[in-house]
Amino acid sequence: MKKTLLFVAVILALIACATFIKPGPIPFPGVLTIEAQSLPISKTVAWDANAASDGVTNYVVRLDGTVIGSPTGTSQPFTITTAGAHTVAVRAVNLWGESVDATLAFNVVLAARPANVRIQ
Repeated sequence: MKKTLLFVAVILALIACATFIKPGPIPFPGVLTIEAQSLPISKTVAWDANAASDGVTNYVVRLDGTVIGSPTGTSQPFTITTAGAHTVAVRAVNLWGESVDATLAFNVVLAARPANVRIQ
């Protein structure tokens, strides 16, 4: 009996939550979506500075695995030339080596193509 009540409560909670979901395209879970009118687009990735005790000399920034910069500050501009899934990775560098990457995945989507184009 308790399992049945719990099941009913979970179903009702899911139905209640579903009423707050607005219709539209389903985003990639855990992935930032950037809407673009056209390509290329320019963006800037930014991050928090490491603690001074880490002795960071610079950061290495990669876009889809390719190094796009090695700033001493905490931001790096970049240009996206293709729609779809992308990843930016930032790695701290000090005199003893490099950290593991901090990554941000994002998806670039373009406006939908108009449907039923016709001459009237």
